[in-house]
Amino acid sequence: MSRELGSDIIHLQVFGFHLIVCNSKEVADDLFEKKSAIYSDRPRMPMLCELMGFGWSLGFTPYNEWWKHSRALFHKHFKPTAVAQFRPKKLKAAHKFLRRLLDDPTHFHEHMQLMAGGVILDVGYGLDIQSADDPYIKRAAETLAIIDKAGNPGAFLVDIIPALKHVPEWMPGAGFKRKAREWSVVADEFGTIPFDFVKDGMRDGTAKPSFVSIALRDITEKDDRQYQEALIKALAGTMYTAGADTTVSLILTFFLAMLKFPEAQAKAQEELDRVVGTDRLPTFEDEPKLPYLGALVKEVFRWQQVAPFAIPHRVAADDVYRGYFIPRDSIVLGNAWGLLHDDALFPDPFSFKPERFGPDADPAVIEAVDYAFGFGRRVCPGRWMAQCFTWITIASVLAAFTLEKTRDANGEFIEPTAAYSPGILAAPEKFDCVVKPRSQDAELLIRSAS
Repeated sequence: MSRELGSDIIHLQVFGFHLIVCNSKEVADDLFEKKSAIYSDRPRMPMLCELMGFGWSLGFTPYNEWWKHSRALFHKHFKPTAVAQFRPKKLKAAHKFLRRLLDDPTHFHEHMQLMAGGVILDVGYGLDIQSADDPYIKRAAETLAIIDKAGNPGAFLVDIIPALKHVPEWMPGAGFKRKAREWSVVADEFGTIPFDFVKDGMRDGTAKPSFVSIALRDITEKDDRQYQEALIKALAGTMYTAGADTTVSLILTFFLAMLKFPEAQAKAQEELDRVVGTDRLPTFEDEPKLPYLGALVKEVFRWQQVAPFAIPHRVAADDVYRGYFIPRDSIVLGNAWGLLHDDALFPDPFSFKPERFGPDADPAVIEAVDYAFGFGRRVCPGRWMAQCFTWITIASVLAAFTLEKTRDANGEFIEPTAAYSPGILAAPEKFDCVVKPRSQDAELLIRSAS
């Protein structure tokens, strides 16, 4: 639409809401970066935040003091220099994933879900998740399903007419109030039960190192303990709601890219064999010596965005941009998918080409990849955690396995469709994949590591 209209900024009016779409790097930087003081708020979400109680989540929180304190605390524990403390947990999760792929390669999607959920619960609470039947995993999965239903734009009329939240439950048409009450119980248990588990473990000396245990120990006598505990509890919950499905989508996208562009897989494996060798699995210490693999990971983030439009922003005050009046409370979307498929920055944007992030890459190209994590002050604070875990997972898989297309009855390769689900969170639709150990030595490495 942007090209058809000859404009990199588009205005739509939907159900009385003003919707602004930013379709170029220039517009996104001008609004979300240079005018971040008024373009960093979130739209009101009556169903999800006000009725169901998810207002604590960092991704949905308005631009207020709670958000600023949450952001500062999260940055303290997950900035680039701090995420290294959780490397052992991430390496363990990647190795468990390899073992599950070796034992049951057909259900790679389910293994990704268990890996993503497990590593977040380990980093967040020190929980050792062994199977998809774990009650913490099941409760978290139920919570994600609820967020998906309630957060879908237009799913509930109360999000369009917020005054409906005051309607009594017994009134005809107020079924959403009953749903919200039931779902709010799930939301509360999701955050409270694992948080209390850590607090109990700290009292009896059984708590394992985790974000929650470390952050709780950091509370001083000068702090408002109740407020600090509420922040920590909310951030731990946000880690799962923001990180589980997005991680699965990323690793699925990596699998899909290797099927459709096997030459990239071969180049990365050649680099791994040359630098790391075949007698061990890669570690985080190898990352600086594997530039092509690093470029491949960046291309995974760019090629298909997990959140094509990110979470919408809200304008906190009237504004004028390029002569256009943008009224207060307008919803502003950054078209991350469009920006990362702009052929001016990324020639042949629909092809998977890690070389575009090579040593001689334009700094503007490297910088643009950050749009995969959102915009301005609302950029994903967990991006370093995500990049770190994505890197070790991809490095481990490519060192141990080769991913191939399946074949039909005639022995011909079946081409995956590369179709993605619509919505705020995009994920590849179901596809099949052959996950084959690269050698008997690779099998032995997987078994010994896990």
